[in-house]
Amino acid sequence: MNKIGAFFRLVRWPNLLITALTMSLVYHCVLMQTSTLAFTLLVIAMILIVAGGYVINDIFDKDIDAVNKPEKVIVGKIFSEKQCGVFYWALTIMGLGCGLMASIMVLGKNFYTIFASLLLLACFLYSYSSRYKKKLIVGNVIVSLSVAFAVFLPWVFQILSMLVNKEMLLEHREWMHVTLHIVLIYVAFAFLVTLIREIVKDMEDVEGDMRLNCRTIPVAWGLKTAQIIVLVLSLLTFIMSIYAKEYLYDYGYNIASYMLNGAGIFMFAMMFGNVFGLLDASFRTSKQFRMQSIALKISMIIGILSMLFIR
Repeated sequence: MNKIGAFFRLVRWPNLLITALTMSLVYHCVLMQTSTLAFTLLVIAMILIVAGGYVINDIFDKDIDAVNKPEKVIVGKIFSEKQCGVFYWALTIMGLGCGLMASIMVLGKNFYTIFASLLLLACFLYSYSSRYKKKLIVGNVIVSLSVAFAVFLPWVFQILSMLVNKEMLLEHREWMHVTLHIVLIYVAFAFLVTLIREIVKDMEDVEGDMRLNCRTIPVAWGLKTAQIIVLVLSLLTFIMSIYAKEYLYDYGYNIASYMLNGAGIFMFAMMFGNVFGLLDASFRTSKQFRMQSIALKISMIIGILSMLFIR
C-alpha cells in the first residue's frame, strides 16, 4: 500500500465525505441556503477535526487493531506513531483555524459560540480515544453525539448568523420552527443509528477488546446482552422513523418521508438478525456483525440522501 492511500485510509475518507454531504444537505436542502465561503470553511473545519479524531483513535488503538484487524494496521506499520501524531495535530489545528475564520466572517465579535463548539468537539474526540473508548457506554455515546453534532451544526450556524437582524428572526419564526423539527428528526436518526453501529462494531471487535481490558458493552455484559440492546435501539429507531414519516409527509415531503422510513425499516430488518444470535451461537460471529455494520451504514446513507427531497 502506498503512503497516500494509507493516509486516506487512516482518516477514513468515505466517512469524511458522508460528513460533508450531511452538512451540505442540511444547509442547502433543509435550510434552503446558498453556498457561502463561511459555510464552506465550516464544512472543511468539521472534516479536518473529524479526520484528526480518526488519526488519534488509531494511535491509541494500535494494540487492539493488531489483534482485531492486523491486516489493516497503519500506525507503526506504514506510518510511525510520531508521524501520525504530527498528522493529528496538523489536521486538528487547521480545522480549528478554518472554524475560527468561518465564525469571525459570519458572527464577528460573537465568533466564540461556533468556535467553542468545534474546540469542544476536538477535545471530546481526543478524550474518547485516550480515555473513554475503554469505558462502558460513554465512548459509544461520545461518538454518536459527534455524528449528530454534524447534522445540527449547520442549523445553529445559520440561526446565529441571523441574530444580527432581529426583524429577520421575527419574519422567519415559522421557518425556524419547522426547520428545527426537521433537523432534530435527522439528529435523532443519526444519533441512534451511530449508537447501534458502535455497539455492533464492539461486538465485532470483542476478542481484542477483552485482551486489552476494554469495558465495552459486549465485554462487560456479554454478547447476548449487547444483541438485546441493539434490538431494542433498532426498534426505537424504527418507531422514530414512523413518526418522522408522518411529520415530513404532512409538510409535503413525500419522497423524503418514505426514504427515511425505508431506512428505518431496512435497518430494523437487518438488526432483527440478532434474534437468531440469541438462539444460536453460530450467528454470533465477527462476519455476521460486520454485515450488520455495513447494513447500518447503508441505512444512514439512505436517511441522509432523503434530505435531497426536502425543498
